[in-house]
Amino acid sequence: MGLVHGRSLKQKLNTKSSTEAEVVGVSEYMPYNIWMVNFLGKQGYKVSENVLMHDNKITMKLEINGRNSCTGN
Repeated sequence: MGLVHGRSLKQKLNTKSSTEAEVVGVSEYMPYNIWMVNFLGKQGYKVSENVLMHDNKITMKLEINGRNSCTGN
C-alpha cells in the first residue's frame, strides 16, 4: 500500500479559519480523487481502499457527521 496521488497548492479562496480552509481543500481535491479511482478501475486495477488524509480533527468530524457536529456558533 502506498500513495498514488498527492497534491499541494495555494487555495483560490480566502477563509476565516483552519477548519474552513481544510473543507475547501478537500472539496477542491475530491474531483481528482474520484477521477483517479475511475481511471485505475478502467485500467484493470481494483481499488480496495480509497483514503483521503488530512490532519484537522474538527474537519474530519464535520465531513463524517455533517451539520450534526456543528455547535450553535
